[in-house]
Amino acid sequence: MKLYLVRHGQSTGNVGGTLIGQSDHPLTELGEAQARAAAERLAPFGPLPVHCSDLPRAVATAEHIVRAWAKQPDPGAALSGVVRARPHVLPDPRLREIDLGDYEGRSWEEFEADEELTAAFADDPYRTALPGGESLAHLEARVMAALRDVLDAHGVGPDGGLSTDAVASSDASAMATGFHIAEPGANACIVAHDGPIRALLNHYLGVPPEKWWTLSTTHGGISLLEFSGGWVNVRYVNTTGHLAGLDERAVSASSERDDDPAAG
Repeated sequence: MKLYLVRHGQSTGNVGGTLIGQSDHPLTELGEAQARAAAERLAPFGPLPVHCSDLPRAVATAEHIVRAWAKQPDPGAALSGVVRARPHVLPDPRLREIDLGDYEGRSWEEFEADEELTAAFADDPYRTALPGGESLAHLEARVMAALRDVLDAHGVGPDGGLSTDAVASSDASAMATGFHIAEPGANACIVAHDGPIRALLNHYLGVPPEKWWTLSTTHGGISLLEFSGGWVNVRYVNTTGHLAGLDERAVSASSERDDDPAAG
């Protein structure tokens, strides 16, 4: 099973220089272009189930991907005469960005000025929670729970082997036919935020908690995990070739608005 991880396009909350987590922000013009570019990049590989964060910027990006697949011809229908249901967006609140609690919408400068909090992060960045919010450990736990459900629906375990349900099904098939069936199932896509995608990649790359922030992703960037034969392979991380030229257009547009750079 191949699992494509897509970071949503740039949102209005990413251009104000403030911290954003679970607040609602629509895609900017650049974000729409990034979402369309990601959709075009994935178009040859679909249609696939699209699981996504239920926040508007992720849902809008996921909808671009689904629309791109809806435009693709269905060769199976021509051969069988059966029209398959087109993929649709499957929102999941567990795929949301980290809950920043009291720091939602505030500046990095305010965060850095909180000496007690920054000291706690320096001592234990993985388990320290923002006031009223989550820790990275909380984020990773809920994202991995969402992933397990996605994989289980495809008959795959989080370690790349068969899930419990798939093993039971294949064992029953083996008894009936004499063959052990170990089909990993269809591929899928997850559209989320930097935090959840980073959590998945860090988990499978074995990144230690103190290095959690080393990896980062780009708006509209795509990563790929492959689950097969008891292995999980990170095929690529944050590929961005499909976004070429978009940033230059954004610079031209933002020069008229004098916005702060993206912060989240």
